[in-house]
Amino acid sequence: MKRILLSFLAVVAMATVASAQQTAMVVQVEERPRAWRGYETNRFWDNWEIAAGGGASMLQMTESFGKDPGKFLNRVGWNANVAFTKWVVPVLGMRLQLDGGEFQNYSFAPKSYGDGIYKTPYVFVHGDILVNMSNWIGGYNPNRVYSAIPYVGFGYTAMSWTDKSVGSYNGELAFTSGFLNKFHITPQWDIELDLRSWIFSEGSLPDEIRGDNRIACAISASLGIAYRFNKRVWTPAYSQVDVDGYIAAIVGLEEELLVADAALVDAANDVKTLEKDNARLKSDLAAAKANRPKTNYVCVGEGVVFFHIGEATLTDYAHATLDNYVAAMAANDAKIVVTGYADKETGSAERNEQLSMERAQNVTAYLTAHGIDASRITTEWVGDTEAAFTSPETPTVNRCVLIK
Repeated sequence: MKRILLSFLAVVAMATVASAQQTAMVVQVEERPRAWRGYETNRFWDNWEIAAGGGASMLQMTESFGKDPGKFLNRVGWNANVAFTKWVVPVLGMRLQLDGGEFQNYSFAPKSYGDGIYKTPYVFVHGDILVNMSNWIGGYNPNRVYSAIPYVGFGYTAMSWTDKSVGSYNGELAFTSGFLNKFHITPQWDIELDLRSWIFSEGSLPDEIRGDNRIACAISASLGIAYRFNKRVWTPAYSQVDVDGYIAAIVGLEEELLVADAALVDAANDVKTLEKDNARLKSDLAAAKANRPKTNYVCVGEGVVFFHIGEATLTDYAHATLDNYVAAMAANDAKIVVTGYADKETGSAERNEQLSMERAQNVTAYLTAHGIDASRITTEWVGDTEAAFTSPETPTVNRCVLIK
């Protein structure tokens, strides 16, 4: 039996070391740790716990079911344990626990051994596989207060080594299962309530309490504390699909950047070409202006701007007429005469004098504002003393400004 237990512990240790080495190799090759359900696997020395606790234990033989072997409280012994736990992923861990204590039982053969209570010391060393159902069902949460953790395992139990017991020392392979209740109180410390049972052959029991059946069952409940050291939380990890998508996106952006750089180089070359063309055109324009023929007078058709009765404000029609005149006169430096008129049929002579002046000045202002040099313009007004037009005989045509 010892060989079986030692073989189990060796397999667990080698599996843990191999897992850590494989994780390190993956990190070196892929430059990222492996992931399990969205979280990175840890290093060998991360996510360890050491726990200690104590409580009560009881031994139950299959023969005693349905019988009254004595008062219940008299059959309750004590229990103490220490454990080392390694969590491989947020829901799966491995534990090595040393459990010891003392059973208290009445004899099934009181005629031979009396009706007193026999105290039987025991030691139980076992390895367990733990499953954190809270993380499995509800998802990993580092701030979760309570975690429900069932477990199964096997190990080696030994009893009957004291001189007070009848029979010789014996040990048996035992199988265990239980339910670990963890209460998270600080980032480092947990309170644990461990409810455990294990079964083994009655061959390891002393003769005083041994029955005629083959199987014995022990139960225990212990309350203790656990300390978590080194890295205590799990780091979110990206899946391979996420990583591949990220790399593909980076490659795509790099290709777009190369295309944009090439377009930028082409645009810079185009700008240099356009700058050269612009400099050449400026030079040609300056040469053309320097060599243009000088004229004192350019024959351009007269322009006329009409106004509403009693107003000197330029209308949209007036703007159109003046814009056309400006375009015609911009290419030369001919002199311009602007003369304002008013019709004599309406208003007094003084009012018409003022109105014709305002009309002429507004036209002159528009011409200068649109590029005609003021030195080229002579502004005049005649009120209603002269008629701009004698035909047709209507006062409307004389509410105007003539540009010559």
